[in-house]
Amino acid sequence: MNKKLKNTFLNVLIVALLCTSVVLIFKNQIREFLTENANDKIITAYKNGKGEVDIPWWQKMFTDNESKIKLTDSMLGILKIDSVDIEEPIFENVTEINLINGVATSQEPSHLDAQNVVIAGHSVQGVGIRFNNLTKIKNGAKIQIISKDKLRTYEVSKLYDVTPTQVEILEQHENEPKILKLFTCDNFNPQTGEWESRFVVEAKLIGEESA
Repeated sequence: MNKKLKNTFLNVLIVALLCTSVVLIFKNQIREFLTENANDKIITAYKNGKGEVDIPWWQKMFTDNESKIKLTDSMLGILKIDSVDIEEPIFENVTEINLINGVATSQEPSHLDAQNVVIAGHSVQGVGIRFNNLTKIKNGAKIQIISKDKLRTYEVSKLYDVTPTQVEILEQHENEPKILKLFTCDNFNPQTGEWESRFVVEAKLIGEESA
């Protein structure tokens, strides 16, 4: 290998190593930025009546989204909580890919007109995305769910933790007022590598109008 070619190879190698180091150091920040970008694409497409969203392969490397995210018959609306800077697409039914693409309903029936709408979201995907900020919410905070036909407004009335086996938070009570529950993993135990409880935000419906 001649000296010029060797120097070129070394320069390329140094640049590649520096780029790799930057990616590793700022991985969470890059993931947060690209996840928010994917969210914006999904939410904008939903508002514009599009059936799917394309995520480039290089972006997918950081966000884990599908290459094509289908919105028709799967995305129910948008969850918006200004007080804790949450704006997430809501998908129907809890699946791992739905929890990667946004947040998801977990009650039966799984639509947004249920008496007790229960929405799950991850809290481990990076700073400020999905439900990472949910534990900062306060009683009295307003929550909006924006769908194609309705704007639903809720007010936070209770904050509490449950164990992973307390599935009664999903129960429906037909003759009771409509409520919303949001939940995410809480109290991580580094010794077991498990989240020991679920943080629950309960809110009462205070307004419903045509979108």
